[in-house]
Amino acid sequence: MNDSETEDGLFAAGIFDQKRAVKKLIDESRADGDFYLLLSAASFITAIGLLMDNSIVIVGAMLVAPILFPILALGLGVVTDSFEAIRRAIGILIKTLLTGVTVSFITAFLIGTSSLTEQLNLLTNPDLLLYFFISFAAGIVASYTWISEDTAMTLPGVAISVSLVPPLSAIGVSLALLSTELLIGSMLLFLANLFGVVLSSVIIFTLFHLSEIRAYQDQKIEEEVEEKEAAVEESSQKEGDENASTVQ
Repeated sequence: MNDSETEDGLFAAGIFDQKRAVKKLIDESRADGDFYLLLSAASFITAIGLLMDNSIVIVGAMLVAPILFPILALGLGVVTDSFEAIRRAIGILIKTLLTGVTVSFITAFLIGTSSLTEQLNLLTNPDLLLYFFISFAAGIVASYTWISEDTAMTLPGVAISVSLVPPLSAIGVSLALLSTELLIGSMLLFLANLFGVVLSSVIIFTLFHLSEIRAYQDQKIEEEVEEKEAAVEESSQKEGDENASTVQ
């Protein structure tokens, strides 16, 4: 398929659109300083919202969190059957989980609340099947939006619909409050939402034939790794030069 080739249909995308979507997804899901800054801020705000029993604060935090991007990247890796893409996405998600839980735990510990608010109680026994269907539907919209630039304005709404940040922050809060019921409920809800988005993204990305551009995806991931290695080498060399200058 050539770059200039166009197709008709709901799930039609030329090679140019496919490459654009893949490149943008890899860039947005990159675990750099900006990613962790936004994630930490969202986790901090959400933890406060949960402890204050303020749903408006929680909704605001959902718009800040970048968690949706590595989840979509995982779905793309499954579609392209790329070990490197799947490993990269899972690694980022694990770091995301650890960061979100740690920030939320510290926030709840410093605030020192000992009782569960109404917002936290909602997470102790969530309707997992209902939340799964919501996240599945939202994942379809997010995946379709990612390919179709014409509907990109719907992404903020999708970020709110997919309840990823509240259960993530609630895990950290549950550890601070020593609440086993909240811990289990939050973990199950996070996994249900995660699975819903991944499953829907796999379906949509498959319909858009993104499996055909595995080589391009792996190339972009390799370029990302090379950039990180070059940055580390440059930093080490600069540090070595500074040390040498100090000795002289």
